[in-house]
Amino acid sequence: MLILLLLTLLLYCASAGVMWRQLATAKAPNTLTWGVAVAAVLSHGILLWSYLASDDFDHLNVASSLSAVAFLLALFALFRAHRNNGLILRPVIYLFAAVSCIILWLSPASWGANIAESHGLVIHIVLSLLAYAILMLATLYAVQLLYLTYLLKNHRMNALSGYLPPLMVVESYFFRLLSTGTLLLFIAIGSGFVFLNDMFAQGQSHKTVLSLIAAAIYLTVVILHGVQQVRGRSLVVASVVASIILSLGYFGSRFVRDVLLN
Repeated sequence: MLILLLLTLLLYCASAGVMWRQLATAKAPNTLTWGVAVAAVLSHGILLWSYLASDDFDHLNVASSLSAVAFLLALFALFRAHRNNGLILRPVIYLFAAVSCIILWLSPASWGANIAESHGLVIHIVLSLLAYAILMLATLYAVQLLYLTYLLKNHRMNALSGYLPPLMVVESYFFRLLSTGTLLLFIAIGSGFVFLNDMFAQGQSHKTVLSLIAAAIYLTVVILHGVQQVRGRSLVVASVVASIILSLGYFGSRFVRDVLLN
């Protein structure tokens, strides 16, 4: 696993470095850049699979959850890697994925919650991680949207200006991601009520409450934009706040349970 880890780190860092260089020179990603990114994501997937398989997929902990989200983010980012107006924070995603791989390698596979005897729990976890990854990608687009708005309002240009996509393109993709992620989040929460005995049991209640609050904020943003055609900075900021709340629900409770209490 160490060799696979080193290979994954090398590929992620190389891909991030090349992309930062291309961003600075306002050049479009080429085939080589895309190929290195694909290799990095594939290597990450194999590393994550090997880690979980070493324990027969019996446990899920904060390290494997974080690495799974990072893998999904890197995978989703690949879908727009060939476009010049893609996500300018893609190098940050790859560096975050590299850090998650290090944390994964340092964590024992047998650590965390036992999921071997509950297929319903596995379904709930998979849906939750998928929804979270999509919503975090939407959050990155929200950050990019705020940055673009700032540049336009203050008439500031920099080295990245030639690479930045049109504001409407970013906004459109942001709301599509947000709508998809919100739908998946409600399905994930619903699956928890179906498959788990008590979503408000001790040790689960705060996670459920925070997830419901975040889902309500996301839904409000989607409805205001989709039905009433509301736009603007307030909706973007609200989605970022919802993402922070959801992160506290997803990883805050797991960190306390897996790390601090153990």
